[in-house]
Amino acid sequence: MFAFDHNVAARDDGRRQELPAPFTTSYDIAENRVDIQLEGGGISRLWWATKNEWLGLIDVAGLELEALYGDFDHTPLSSASREYVFVTVRR
Repeated sequence: MFAFDHNVAARDDGRRQELPAPFTTSYDIAENRVDIQLEGGGISRLWWATKNEWLGLIDVAGLELEALYGDFDHTPLSSASREYVFVTVRR
């Protein structure tokens, strides 16, 4: 499971890392994207969705939000949460 953390991304922005292979990460907040560039030239792009984007997708899918948690232990969503857990039902 991947939990996006803005603090980690900002800390690692432009920082070269060695493991598991030499790479550099770039954090693009305007694009909601993290780029991982291998020294050999390969690149992986990771995009994340905001809570409001997920809520829009839930609505478009014809689902109703039953609950929204900050983790799989049913902790309430807060600014300290590292993930969204949406519980939906069909309308």
